[in-house]
Amino acid sequence: MKLLLVPLLLTVCVGAQPLTDDQMKKAEGFALGCLAQHKGLTQEHLVLLRDGDFSKVDGETKCFLRCFLQQANFMDASGKLQNDYAIERLSVSREKPKVEALVKKCSTGVEVEDSCETAFRAVECYHREKASLL
Repeated sequence: MKLLLVPLLLTVCVGAQPLTDDQMKKAEGFALGCLAQHKGLTQEHLVLLRDGDFSKVDGETKCFLRCFLQQANFMDASGKLQNDYAIERLSVSREKPKVEALVKKCSTGVEVEDSCETAFRAVECYHREKASLL
């Protein structure tokens, strides 16, 4: 299952740009910690996420995404997206104006009371719109 996390993490991190070994290790650590908390996730869930198929996403999957975003500091403990931090981190290897536009687009109107749903909406948007970074 660990091997399936790598493409998922790249999707979550909005990325066509490769991650460094250190970033990859941190991201895998975050994901593995979140998988330990969300034991209801199956390999099928991860394969679907990896492939950008959100049709069978359930509450457990959404809460896994929340956990991952929180571990990566893209979302705070109360479920609020951390746009400034996301822009800072994603701009390291991408054009900042494009990152700012993407983060603004994917954070506008996605925050709801349920932080798992907010995380899912943000990740789904990032996945759908990531081509704008190229």
